[in-house]
Amino acid sequence: MMFIHFDLELWRATSASLGLAVLFVVSLYIWPQKYYRNHPTCVKQRMLSVLLVTLLSPCYLLLFGGRDTSLSKHHLLDWIGLKDPFSAILPLSLTLLLFSGPLYQQLYEFRAGLLSDYDSYTDVVLIRNLVVAPVAEEMVFRGCLAPLLFRPLGWTATVIILPLFFGVAHLHHGFELYRRGNPILEVLATVLIQTAFTSAFGAYSTFIFLTTGSVYGPIVCHAFCNCMGCPDLSSISQTRNPRLTWLVYVLGLVGFVILSQYILNCDNFNSLYCVL
Repeated sequence: MMFIHFDLELWRATSASLGLAVLFVVSLYIWPQKYYRNHPTCVKQRMLSVLLVTLLSPCYLLLFGGRDTSLSKHHLLDWIGLKDPFSAILPLSLTLLLFSGPLYQQLYEFRAGLLSDYDSYTDVVLIRNLVVAPVAEEMVFRGCLAPLLFRPLGWTATVIILPLFFGVAHLHHGFELYRRGNPILEVLATVLIQTAFTSAFGAYSTFIFLTTGSVYGPIVCHAFCNCMGCPDLSSISQTRNPRLTWLVYVLGLVGFVILSQYILNCDNFNSLYCVL
């Protein structure tokens, strides 16, 4: 396999990244829009579309890579992060710590399983949310966009700006809510909250990807976060011991902040992004 490098000007890197993000979203709408997004037929069609885009995205990436072996000793799979699946263990452990409060609330206080929120959904929605979406979105928005943007932006700016592509790619959910007749203010509020949440997770996932140099950590953390959903702080008052529940939330957050600087450290991994 040949060596490849990415050293694009900022405008080219941004245009290439935007092109792939648009292609990802457009692929969802190539089918006749007869069903709501959680209808089994619609889910299957869209999974097929995004999986095809995911498979083609490395080829898209090759269009912008240089082949000068004096500038790089890394293969395409290295840039995408298809290596070292075990590097996902530490990021996932840290994410579990961050979700200590919701996990305690779900498993102990409410005596419910992790997948209890999916009881009303079909199996195909479960597969989409926990398998296809994490794999496709992390491969495209982390594995393929990070190589394009990292050189012109640098580490910090990549962590901040790359998630914006990820967040904006979820704006189409607002169009679907509006099409179903939801009030415009409700649609705008939902879109704003969802974009903020997905962008925040995107920043965390991007940091994991750059630190570990592997896409497997972002994928498993994405799947776990999809499983848990956004923490519902309003439900804490419904627990048997709200003070204890709040304490677990706070301890999990403090532990995450303290340990993240030691766990998500380049010294623990063999990431090409740590040496560029």
